[in-house]
Amino acid sequence: MVGATIFCEICGRAIKGKALRVLVDRSEMLLCPSCAKRHGKILGTYAASRRQPQSVVTSPYRTRPYRVRTRPTRRREENYEVVEDYAERIREAREEMGLTREILARMVGEKESTIRRIESGKLTPSIDLAKKLERVLKITLLQPVSEGLEALREEGEEYYLTLGDVVEFKD
Repeated sequence: MVGATIFCEICGRAIKGKALRVLVDRSEMLLCPSCAKRHGKILGTYAASRRQPQSVVTSPYRTRPYRVRTRPTRRREENYEVVEDYAERIREAREEMGLTREILARMVGEKESTIRRIESGKLTPSIDLAKKLERVLKITLLQPVSEGLEALREEGEEYYLTLGDVVEFKD
């Protein structure tokens, strides 16, 4: 590693002379003297005999933190649920349009087996899939969520969610 150029991890310039080991916000970095004075506590000089990270040796650019942009959650979808007779509606609409399960599956980007399970009532479609099916088959599969808990709260009654409200018990 003798003769390798070392770059400042803050400004990205090549360090002429000795690189300094500096503690910046609990992180040890190799900096040029001007950045070392401004940004942290100097721990000592960089020993060339130590193995240095590849990014410090070869990268002339400083690494910059970046923000990960996330999409806002869709609150509107939480206010809808799939109708109870979804299986019959889907099957009847598909047959009226003269589509096979295979063609419908391709149109909505799903497997044929998924469409078969939905039509038999063994699988409830997700909100996204129900929207796709609504668009392709020109039917209504989503309805607003019943206002059961909100109605109780408006009447002034306290209601606490229990395990029995969430779990379906086998008989």
